[in-house]
Amino acid sequence: MNDKDLSSMTEEDEQQKRMTQVFNNWSDLLKLPTIGPFYAFSHEADPYVQGFQNIIQALIKLQVDLSEYWSIMKNAYSIALKETTDKAPRRYNTKEDFENYRKVAIEAFEDAFTGLFISKEFPKVYSKVSNDQMDLLKYIQKLIENSFQSLNLPTRSEIDELTKDIHYLKRNVRDLKRELEEVQTSFYRSKQLTSSPVESSSNLEPGKA
Repeated sequence: MNDKDLSSMTEEDEQQKRMTQVFNNWSDLLKLPTIGPFYAFSHEADPYVQGFQNIIQALIKLQVDLSEYWSIMKNAYSIALKETTDKAPRRYNTKEDFENYRKVAIEAFEDAFTGLFISKEFPKVYSKVSNDQMDLLKYIQKLIENSFQSLNLPTRSEIDELTKDIHYLKRNVRDLKRELEEVQTSFYRSKQLTSSPVESSSNLEPGKA
């Protein structure tokens, strides 16, 4: 590990410490005596404070996991670049030399990144990054919903629930309409069957007379 990587890790550690300190300060602030006007303010602000705390924690975790993700990607790139340099032609005097270099580079990068993607490490790191992104999105959505509730506006969950209810009602109306059409068709058929003998007997009576 070179000095540049060590410096980058040190900066990330310092940033994480600062964010953690902010989180701890908020936690200490909420532990103040629950009396007086500050209690009312803290009681109303508590959902937002908790939401921001969750977002900060998710951002810290996402930053750590992204650093690990890009580290293994950079390592695969370095391996491919070294492989290309070792196997590439020493001179580029002809068209075949450039074609050989292209083939060597494609093969080196394909082998390096294929090896990375089928390794046991990559799925774990990628899964952690994906989960962090989903958690961050969930916390942001929750904070937005709390804001909508404070403004007496419908939240996304309520809109989704309303959409489900509308879809359910539309399906029931469609089913009832189909059943009503079937009943009407059956009624008309039975009416035609019952009226046919009467018409036949009325047509025969003049002949009998």
